[in-house]
Amino acid sequence: MARLARPEPTAADRLEELEDADLAVALCPLLLRLGERPAPAVAVVADVADPPIARALLEVWPQARLTVLDPAVGDSDLHVALAAAGSFDAIFDLADERGARSRQILFHLRRGGLLVVMDARAEGARAAETALTAVRSSLLPDDVLDPDDLHLARAVESVTVRGDHLVLSANPRGRPYLAKLREEEVDAYLEATDGRVGRVLTSRPGSVVVNPAPVVVSESESAMVYKTTFRAPPLRVREYDRAECRVGQVLCTDNVVLPDTYRHNFRARLNNRFTVPAAPRFAQTKGPDPADLDGTWFYLDSEFRGHFGHAMTEQLSRLWAWEEAKAAHPDLRALVLVNGAHTTIAEWEYRLYEAAGVRREDLVLLDGPVRPERLLAVTPAFSQPGYVHEAAREVYDRVGDDLAADAPSREYADRIFCSRRHEKRSATNPAEVEEFFARRGFEIVYPEDYPLGEQVQMFRSATELAGFAGSAMFSMAFVREPKRVTLVSAETYFAQNEGLFAAMRGHQLNVAWCRAHRHRPDGTLIKKKLHATFTFDDAREGEFLRRILDA
Repeated sequence: MARLARPEPTAADRLEELEDADLAVALCPLLLRLGERPAPAVAVVADVADPPIARALLEVWPQARLTVLDPAVGDSDLHVALAAAGSFDAIFDLADERGARSRQILFHLRRGGLLVVMDARAEGARAAETALTAVRSSLLPDDVLDPDDLHLARAVESVTVRGDHLVLSANPRGRPYLAKLREEEVDAYLEATDGRVGRVLTSRPGSVVVNPAPVVVSESESAMVYKTTFRAPPLRVREYDRAECRVGQVLCTDNVVLPDTYRHNFRARLNNRFTVPAAPRFAQTKGPDPADLDGTWFYLDSEFRGHFGHAMTEQLSRLWAWEEAKAAHPDLRALVLVNGAHTTIAEWEYRLYEAAGVRREDLVLLDGPVRPERLLAVTPAFSQPGYVHEAAREVYDRVGDDLAADAPSREYADRIFCSRRHEKRSATNPAEVEEFFARRGFEIVYPEDYPLGEQVQMFRSATELAGFAGSAMFSMAFVREPKRVTLVSAETYFAQNEGLFAAMRGHQLNVAWCRAHRHRPDGTLIKKKLHATFTFDDAREGEFLRRILDA
């Protein structure tokens, strides 16, 4: 008589057989959520070796993809390790200070996943549940609520207490959360993913750029300090396989947002206006799914594509690697995307990048998100307010020389003042400022009225440069020898662009700080501090400038 084969025990059977009842209580929510899925992805955060919950987990789900991490490695390394392991069905946290950490590691869950905060005291767990319920129930459009609390509430579907354990269930709806990676984190991430996502192709060591000339400023109440020393990180050329290029310089792969997404990669909190910020270290993307794109591409997109100032700093400074990359990949093309009203590539954009070596036919504009077969992405050699790398000087030399060759042969002014027509960051009395400088022999110019080559030659020919702070002054980057540069600016202007260019070239920078106005003439508030208008005070800023210019 044939003997019947004994059925394999199920996960529920194995959970019931666990000797430690408390661990069984902790694992029960995972069983209820996953049923009999044979290989859940689970992380255990513990500051002890071989934590019992990890052993119990493998007893119940022998095929589980288990990741055990010690938070002692630090927040950054823990974030990278969790991101490299992928999104999780469950995370069990039993290390010290897990309450604060929960606000971050929760977002490493996939939709519908579970965060189990182990051995939380019942009173604390119930208090946390009550607080989160209160947050969720008070989400009214006009509420003034901390954005991080708001996104935490939206990310959580439910909070329950099981024994002494706090269980948070991630919202099963909506777009997934992607882990933001910083420039200094992405190499470790690529290594941890074993080349599946991408790899570092080449690199250049970091550098220090120091301006020997002092920065001289007028008196002010709240103006920033222009730096003269800038330490740049190593520059990398990375190759990504099937990374997603989304509108507005958003670059992501798998479950992460890559650092190439962020213009200011060394700020305390990374942000791109084309993503949805979800937490200090997480974001969500917007828009349709990308289309596959064959071939090898160079990433040259910008959050503010089509704007001269951003092209001069954030995009141009990535082209230090173009010539070498093009030599290695003769079919290489540079990729940019349609962005808002910028649905074409302007003639000045073509000419600017052509001067850096990107031929017109190699600069390609795409009208939607794409997933290139191979994408080369480069650490920029210029990132305000953080650093300028010595490699930037090579790019601006090459571009400036090429553009200047277009300039007509004529007599150029010895002193120029670059004025401004835009309302953003404008002076309320520009005519008074222009007259002040004109009386001192400065020719008043609007750089945008001239072709790029003539702008460059205008800056190179002058012995003294001046103007309203902003992109009209950025051609100072193409001037090879040190010159005196004088800026008129609002105290609310906090961009370091001119300071970075001055350090790169050794220009001596003088700044007349003017009092800013946060309200327009009609009384409406100018929301962004950087966009405030200002008034030039002849008795205050004028006296400072007379001491400098009339000497």
